[in-house]
Amino acid sequence: MITVELTFGNEESPYHAGEGLLGEVAELVQPLEREHQIFVVSDETVGPLYGADVAEKLDAPLLQLPAGEEHKRWSSVERVVRWLIANQVERRGLLVAIGGGVVTDIGGFAAAVALRGIQWVAIPTTLLGMVDAAVGGKTGVDLDVGKNLIGSFWPPRVTIADPLVLGTLDLRQVRSGLAEVIKSAMIAPSTLEHLLETHLASVASGDPLRALELIVGCVRVKGEVVNLDEREAGPRRALNLGHTLAHGLEAASDYKHFLHGEAVAWGLVAELRLARDRGLLSTAEAVTWAERLQTLAPLPSLGSLRWDAVAPFISRDKKRQGGHVGWVLPRMGGVVLDVPVGEDEAAAVYEQLQRLPVEGPLTGLF
Repeated sequence: MITVELTFGNEESPYHAGEGLLGEVAELVQPLEREHQIFVVSDETVGPLYGADVAEKLDAPLLQLPAGEEHKRWSSVERVVRWLIANQVERRGLLVAIGGGVVTDIGGFAAAVALRGIQWVAIPTTLLGMVDAAVGGKTGVDLDVGKNLIGSFWPPRVTIADPLVLGTLDLRQVRSGLAEVIKSAMIAPSTLEHLLETHLASVASGDPLRALELIVGCVRVKGEVVNLDEREAGPRRALNLGHTLAHGLEAASDYKHFLHGEAVAWGLVAELRLARDRGLLSTAEAVTWAERLQTLAPLPSLGSLRWDAVAPFISRDKKRQGGHVGWVLPRMGGVVLDVPVGEDEAAAVYEQLQRLPVEGPLTGLF
């Protein structure tokens, strides 16, 4: 087991990663128990695979939510809170959320608002959840007018990631998570770029045993960024790399066409082009990153999704300041924050993205 000690404010939040950790969940959660009541929330996909077993190990009731990003709405949070209250939750209650990023977002947010806040534990079961959604303390849900517009900063007391569960994911889900891995490597190439060379292709081909180092590396990178800026007032905006366009794509397609990482992959390709055009990256550097993103292909088509359907969601991005949305763009050795990108420029790049075949090569943009 590898433990990354994360800190949010004055609170410590250890992240435990290791093969077989689901079998040790009772021991890992036990230090938090004391007089806690424990409740487990999962979804209808993960519940039968892992949630029921975790609930049994913790001697806790289990709630299974509908699976899918389209269910990451306030109604799901209300359902969790009503369930907690029906089970006589008290402020010393402990909610364990086991599932992908949708479940940890909903569960964490429900924990944040139930009785004005109870503690929670994250057990992510997707690569995306392990490297991103369950790290950093963000919780929340979507609205029809935009992604993650309701939420709170409410870190889990502990996170438990077992890479062996990735063996039950299809390759599309695994590759969706790898988009966030590549994003983290673009933010901190000195920390993660070498791991892409040795691990990316294997994990993209479905080998979960090569994922542990990528997971731990991403958690360390994100933990360092969040420690500098817990509430996203400055440096934490680096984590929005690839997400400005991605959130627009997800919302414009009603959260049904793209997995989150697939939308992020398209967003990263767009930002590589914007960065290349500004001289932040050479063509050769942009091509190298595009070739890594090519490992995730095929991506869902953009062909039928018009720019004028996507643009309004980008303009309502939750990170908007001073009436404009600043993009995060990659550069040699890191990223540049709050870059203004004009509507015409963004639309032109998007139209070029639409012309790329879904199977690639993505390098055709350069």
